[in-house]
Amino acid sequence: MSHNGNSDLNRQGRRIQELVEKIESLATPDARAMLQECLESVLGFYGHGLERILEVVKRNDRKAYDALLDDGPVRGLLLIHGLHPVDLTTRLNQALEKVRPYMKSHGGNVELIGLEDDVAKLRLQGHCESCPSSTVTLELAVREAIEEACPDLLGFEVENALAGEPKHRPNETRAEWEPLEGAGGIADGGLLAVHAGGVPLVVCKVGENLYAYRDHCPACNMPLHLGALAQGEIKCQLGHVYDVRAAGRRLDNGGGHLEPIPLLVRNGVTQVAIPA
Repeated sequence: MSHNGNSDLNRQGRRIQELVEKIESLATPDARAMLQECLESVLGFYGHGLERILEVVKRNDRKAYDALLDDGPVRGLLLIHGLHPVDLTTRLNQALEKVRPYMKSHGGNVELIGLEDDVAKLRLQGHCESCPSSTVTLELAVREAIEEACPDLLGFEVENALAGEPKHRPNETRAEWEPLEGAGGIADGGLLAVHAGGVPLVVCKVGENLYAYRDHCPACNMPLHLGALAQGEIKCQLGHVYDVRAAGRRLDNGGGHLEPIPLLVRNGVTQVAIPA
């Protein structure tokens, strides 16, 4: 199912929760009890049917069974009914594996250091530790994979590996994932100026990896796509140089970073996460 399909299901889930809250606030106890019993009966009815469907598929087509377990909306339904066979820790590790290629392409990584009271504790590694936007970048890159694989996770916190202090409270930042037209055709060493969600970006390719940044130099505000890319380093028109593979760290005299935009390739479609 597409990302838009997942968004529609999330909206429907929120609407159901709103209706449940309205039922619980009804002034008439009999009406409240009847509606709650109706809801429980409907859930039990569909849960029993879903369980039977899984049993039939598992017996006759293991590949289809595994595909169902890996489907985001189906996974959510299975968890609601207590039918998903994979535990939370395993699903969380699987989610992180999906986004590690992005983190590693920026010279960093993410480590699961613990799971307590259904809240995951993560740690940044490598260049991502020192990037000013690393917390947001990590959250936007990881959040969707975690929410899709682990809708029963209450949240996650990011710990700075050096200070050992929480740097992020769960469920704060949201993003809209936008497809990038033409990104698949960028040659090694190439730059592409694009707009996603109304935000100007520059997308570049180094080796087999794609990187996306906001299309401006923080030192002079010149558009980066007018500069040049060589050996993983992007130079703006006024000569400021940044390491594309190290979360946009500035290499010439002066500090600062480019602002990296999370980029993932899913099912052959390149997408970026734009803060909502």
